Amino acid sequence: MKIIVIGSANMDMVMKTVRMPEAGETLNGTGFFLSAGGKGANQAVACAKMGAPTWLLGKVGDDVFGQSISENLARYGVQTGCLETEPGVNTGVAAITVCAGNNRIILEGGANKTVTPAYIDRHQDEILSASAVMLQLEIPLAAVYRAIELAKGKVPVFLNPAPAVPLDESMLVGIDYFSPNELEVGMYTGIQVRGVEDAMMALNLLKAKGIRFPLITLGDKGVVYYNGTENIYKEGLRVIAVDSTAAGDTFSGTLAAMIVSGKTMDEAVDIAQRAAAISVTRPGAQDSIPVLSEVLG
Repeated sequence: MKIIVIGSANMDMVMKTVRMPEAGETLNGTGFFLSAGGKGANQAVACAKMGAPTWLLGKVGDDVFGQSISENLARYGVQTGCLETEPGVNTGVAAITVCAGNNRIILEGGANKTVTPAYIDRHQDEILSASAVMLQLEIPLAAVYRAIELAKGKVPVFLNPAPAVPLDESMLVGIDYFSPNELEVGMYTGIQVRGVEDAMMALNLLKAKGIRFPLITLGDKGVVYYNGTENIYKEGLRVIAVDSTAAGDTFSGTLAAMIVSGKTMDEAVDIAQRAAAISVTRPGAQDSIPVLSEVLG
């Protein structure tokens, strides 16, 4: 069993505040910390914390942030032998403002923007030997498309379309797991999701596009998904949110790890929801992701 995650690795610069500043306004923060992040790296850490052997494919810069990210991934058990250092380029960074458990993020991709189809081709053997391939959209679309072309029909593909950008619809045909949130799904269905009924309509449109198991996460309201037989709605778990930064990545990584381990779709979604709920009660990105024993206990 092996999960290959292809995606971004960033350093998150997190500032807490009692409210979001207006344009031109300066506020005093209530706390600051650095935290390794990036959707690819976060999802890889989630997979590893759930007990799945996990490799991250991507790039960091030749700076102190890149070195720190690589060390942090290794500490969590993520294999980094395929993670390359791009000379003369900064590591991706994210400026995150956290207020009342919600966040606003400005991202500068840095080395993530140098992940190319040629890089994907260099790691074709690793991709084709995997039990699952996970992708997001913080690396160039050309690299995402190349990875899908290599894996589709041979290795289960998990695509978390975040941040949402228009996608070639032919690429969606045959995708195994596609997991936008309630805002992102409008990009791919034209439906503005205001509640569960809207989400179910959007879910059916995703199925009609050829996606095998679409899911739509609804934040604290829960998730809707197709389990291969029927559409299901599961309510969100009630927790006191501290920082939602890695909640979606925790859900995505946990879902993939559980599917690969042999859980049914319903079981995997249930465990992924619990993991995501725990993550929002803690600050940071990768540090906030629970281990499997915490989720099952």
